[in-house]
Amino acid sequence: MNISKFIEELKRRNVFKVATAYAIAGWLIIQVVSTVSPQLEFPEWVAPFFTVFVLIGFPLALIFAWAFELTPDGIKKSQEVDITESVTSRTGKKLNGIIITVLSMAVIFLLIERVFFAEAAFIENQSETGFETASIAVLPFVDMSAGQDQEYFSDGLSEELLNALAKVEDMKVAGRTSSFKFKGQNENLKLIGDELNVDHILEGSVRKSGNRIRITAQLIKVNDGFHMWSETFDRELTASNIFEIQEEISKKVLGELKVRLLTSEEAELDQIPTRDIEAYQAYLKGNQLLVNRNYDEIVAAIDLYETAIRIDPSFAAAHANLAIAYNQQGYYGNIPLNDMQKNIKESADKAMAINKESAEAHAALGAYYENESNFEEALKFYLKSNELNPNLIDNYNWIGNLYLQFGEPEKQMAWYEKGFEKDPLNPLTIYNRTRVSLWNRDYEEMEMFFEKNIRINPDFIPTYYLKGNIASGAPFGRFDEAFINHYKTIQLDPNFPRAYSFLIYETTALNLKPLATQYFNTLRTKYNQSFEYRGIVGFYEHYTVGKYDRFEEDVLRYLDSTNTPPNDGTIFGDMYDFAMQTGDIKRVLPYFELSDPGLFSDTLKTLTRRNADQAYLLVELLKRAGETEQSDILVTAFCDYAERSKQWLPENQDDVAYLLNQSSCSFAKGDYEKYYIQLEQLYSMHRDFPGVYIMLWDIKNNFPDKYTDNFKNLQRKLDEELNQQRENVIEFLKSEGEWKEEWEAEKN
Repeated sequence: MNISKFIEELKRRNVFKVATAYAIAGWLIIQVVSTVSPQLEFPEWVAPFFTVFVLIGFPLALIFAWAFELTPDGIKKSQEVDITESVTSRTGKKLNGIIITVLSMAVIFLLIERVFFAEAAFIENQSETGFETASIAVLPFVDMSAGQDQEYFSDGLSEELLNALAKVEDMKVAGRTSSFKFKGQNENLKLIGDELNVDHILEGSVRKSGNRIRITAQLIKVNDGFHMWSETFDRELTASNIFEIQEEISKKVLGELKVRLLTSEEAELDQIPTRDIEAYQAYLKGNQLLVNRNYDEIVAAIDLYETAIRIDPSFAAAHANLAIAYNQQGYYGNIPLNDMQKNIKESADKAMAINKESAEAHAALGAYYENESNFEEALKFYLKSNELNPNLIDNYNWIGNLYLQFGEPEKQMAWYEKGFEKDPLNPLTIYNRTRVSLWNRDYEEMEMFFEKNIRINPDFIPTYYLKGNIASGAPFGRFDEAFINHYKTIQLDPNFPRAYSFLIYETTALNLKPLATQYFNTLRTKYNQSFEYRGIVGFYEHYTVGKYDRFEEDVLRYLDSTNTPPNDGTIFGDMYDFAMQTGDIKRVLPYFELSDPGLFSDTLKTLTRRNADQAYLLVELLKRAGETEQSDILVTAFCDYAERSKQWLPENQDDVAYLLNQSSCSFAKGDYEKYYIQLEQLYSMHRDFPGVYIMLWDIKNNFPDKYTDNFKNLQRKLDEELNQQRENVIEFLKSEGEWKEEWEAEKN
């Protein structure tokens, strides 16, 4: 076969031109269908179908071009057309025109697709994935000095860069705690980038030799490990110029990042926090000690901040973080409220006087006002703090917690999620992300976050505390598992008073009263000024010993001395029980009125999630105080709130909280038959053991004439299950060597 003649024949029959025209037209069809399918919501099979159709047609078109010819008399087989009568040259010219036309259409389509559809895809992607202009993690610079004595400098340089980048709008910067988790572990940057969900990593090293210091910085693209930029700086180091060097390097690095990542956005450095090396070292060490919420470490951090301030009284950041540490000391320790508030305010005010733009000082003042139950003012300071420094991760926790006080759990969870996105390895953000999973009823995900926090943050004891809290409530109803986790909490950290309050609650519910008394005595002896003690003393006296001396002395008289409403909702429940059991209704009504005067207004119509629980408790108190009209107003308002509550709950009318509100409405209206049915549902369907336990106790002890056989039977079923859990706890304590033989008499 003569190949050259065969090729000439292919050309004569326009096979090459048909192939070209078909290929361009086919490509254009595929591109048009693929581009418009998502916008027109075509089924997923449409685009692949056209692609296969075009591919199958290609060889058929070539065969057709070879075997047939277009003549003035129509299509004929090529072998039937005499070569002298062939019009393939004219057909070829037509094909040239078709090729040019199709090419022009392809060019026009490409322009439209790039300009319009690409922009639409960009916008869609931005809305779906939270597009950021750039995302980066600043890993702690490695101290490679022979003496390993420049860690404060390398850490400080990293923090300076991180804080500056965090202020750039639309840039995602991994939080400090997460970034510093990889200190000395820079081998697999792809893994670090995936873990922190960032596209770029800034890393570097510091090496001091004699009086010379060498700083190396490099910007790396995570997905391919490509070094986008690197530079080495050699400087002479003295005690007086160390912070100037740090500032110089930071500005240089930020300048390079501006060119490569930040487009026209400026990144500004904070003012140099202090000129003293020793003060700066103490400050950095103090910051690290606040992460785990360990009381001993909080006290050590306070000492370090005070050291930094003694060395440099104008160190604003040290004053501000000292105020935050004082707040943590009160929250996790045994500091009287007045003393804690005095310490917070003094330190925060000093920080603000030195630097009015201190994010930490604003956050500390937010805590101060929250402790005063001035939640609106607290939110203002927290939000301003977040604006000043979006990478102050604790803010996301504080703001979320505050929205719980406002009765807005959706916003609460949204702030927890924001914090986790910023700092995904921070123990506190994982802790709060676990709470989001619980709120969403995703229990498998919740367990995954528990396991993750225990694995990567084993020293963060609140994880076990939260596991215990969740285990006892709906939908689990496991007081035994709750007890074991809270027991582990105090085994790992004996100075964790919050766990003692829950141990008292669980051992009381499980009828292990000697244990409840032991835990209560420990809490009262060591932490009688703590929030936890004042929040549990009423429960212990009501449910365990049946007398109210300590509640009167340690809670009500304390509130009298401070003249502030309690910021712990459980205390209002304790006041209700105290008043119902003693008959001294007038003793507690002023605290309710101090907290929310609107509940005593005859024009009250609408309750919020913030004051609904107090309103429910007031219904019976006001009725027994002779204020029946105001009591009726509260019943109407509460039942309206109970119906509306499904709007903001994850499972709407099927949510356990909705049923709990409905049962409370039934009780307030005196519909005890419906109330029993709803309690039975809370027990059997939702396993809300804490709610059912307290409501049965209430009707048995405060409304004995309403405690019918239905309620007694439900109490019997609950007791049977709690007795089995009680045996599980006893077996656990025996395995730990903590069970005392003299307690055996208390088993029945």
